[in-house]
Amino acid sequence: MRAAGRHPGPHHQGKFQIGIDLHRVIAEISGTVMLHGMLCGILDKCQHYVWTELLWLDEWKITRDEHAEIVEAICAGDAGRAGTLARAHVRGSRENVLRLLQAKSDYQSFLAKAS
Repeated sequence: MRAAGRHPGPHHQGKFQIGIDLHRVIAEISGTVMLHGMLCGILDKCQHYVWTELLWLDEWKITRDEHAEIVEAICAGDAGRAGTLARAHVRGSRENVLRLLQAKSDYQSFLAKAS
């Protein structure tokens, strides 16, 4: 984990929200209503995992850089690159969420055995 002085705190909430909203905007401009609706539903239900990933898995800079690359590819009209970058971004987030869930499960098992 980061040193306390470098760790993004509550004052970064607005920046984190922009990052989350970026997903919604990209899905909306895709023109696929179903994709937009599904993504918004997933983000609404899983937002706490995203916040945890950013705050505790030291992923804020990586996520910000990935978002910037995706936006640059979209603005350049490079759909192939944007798609490749977006898939890699989603896979990385998925792996981080799975790590979080596994850690939670491991911790719960530890507590159950300790009691």
